[in-house]
Amino acid sequence: MIHINDNKIKRIVFNFKNTVVINATNIGYKFHGIGVYSLNILKELTRLNTDLNFIVYLNTSCKPHVEETDFPDNFIVIWVSSIISPDNNFKGHILRLIYSNYLSIKHWKYLLFNTSQLEINFFRKNQVVTIHDVIPLLFKEYHRKQYPYFKIILTYGLKYAKYVLTPSEHSKDLLQQIYNLSDKRIKFIHNGAHTIGLNKRDSNNEPEQKYILYIGRINKMKNIKNLLKAYSLIGDKISHKLVIVGDNITNLQREMKNADLSFGLKERVVFKHDIDESSKCMLMKNASLLVFASLYEGFGLPPLEAMACGCPVIVSDNSSLPEVCGEAAYYINPQNPSEIAEGIIKVLNNSTLRNKLIKNGLQRAKQFSWTNSAKEHLNVLEHVIMHSRLPLEKKLNNYLPILEEKISSISLEGINS
Repeated sequence: MIHINDNKIKRIVFNFKNTVVINATNIGYKFHGIGVYSLNILKELTRLNTDLNFIVYLNTSCKPHVEETDFPDNFIVIWVSSIISPDNNFKGHILRLIYSNYLSIKHWKYLLFNTSQLEINFFRKNQVVTIHDVIPLLFKEYHRKQYPYFKIILTYGLKYAKYVLTPSEHSKDLLQQIYNLSDKRIKFIHNGAHTIGLNKRDSNNEPEQKYILYIGRINKMKNIKNLLKAYSLIGDKISHKLVIVGDNITNLQREMKNADLSFGLKERVVFKHDIDESSKCMLMKNASLLVFASLYEGFGLPPLEAMACGCPVIVSDNSSLPEVCGEAAYYINPQNPSEIAEGIIKVLNNSTLRNKLIKNGLQRAKQFSWTNSAKEHLNVLEHVIMHSRLPLEKKLNNYLPILEEKISSISLEGINS
């Protein structure tokens, strides 16, 4: 494997018929669903046998997560500025989109694999792109900034994309309806469950303080307000704390105010900010249960990971969650705090139900593997290269010097590893 900066790529010659450029710049230092997906697919691809060569673009903020990855000789890793990291929120997203389209022209000979819809190439036929969800179209009121992107830009980009991947059959059906995608160029590939081997609950090592767990972003889509309302309904019936692992304590404080929590219950809500994977898995392993009352999910990693750790889960009865969780979860209507509260009490107090959820969860999680997911991704990439004609985009090279000048002016050029 070769670590280089962006300016040295011209010195490396690959057989372009068998080369894939992976744009994984959406992996940041902080972990969110898309970053978890991109990182795990990338790591698993390095372990698979293939005749393909890969040029992988990463931003420097994710170095701690990949420094122990053993990239084989058919991988070139190119490090670019952390300014395009998702850690920089909206600014990072915009700059990453610009950079992705710069890459589509720079590497016009190669197949591009964009691991997120936020980096789609506007005029590029020779690309594979993963669309994780279309939540901004379904909940416009919560995503006014993203709505035009999904309504206009993504629609345009998907007209050209050679192949589209998505993590659930539910999302596939929805994408076909919204963007009129034919069955020949879209495939759902389930995500995996990453638990660092912590797949069993240790009954002899129960935590001193019992707690209910939530893991995920803290925004209106995740329905934190109704979770807090449910907790307030049963606060006097249980001694459990509510541990919330998320990305924004200001948003949590706002949701607690909206939920009208008493001072005493506020004291029992514990916030943990962007913890590492090992700590996250330990929290899931020792939690009494995980509640995931999201309004909508394109897949839903937290409940799957919790099941793999032997933690019973309560999830919403909507979107892709029943597809992912099967019979291994207790389902609730996320719009009804009373139903969420009733589910929590039932799972906590009914040992037969708890044991059934734990047993079914462990079995269910075994069906979701990042290795198998990466194998299916590789099959798609090999298929697209095998059956695609070489791209006729040489004229785009005329614009490359102009774009390189624009890119460097906003400090997006690569840096040495």
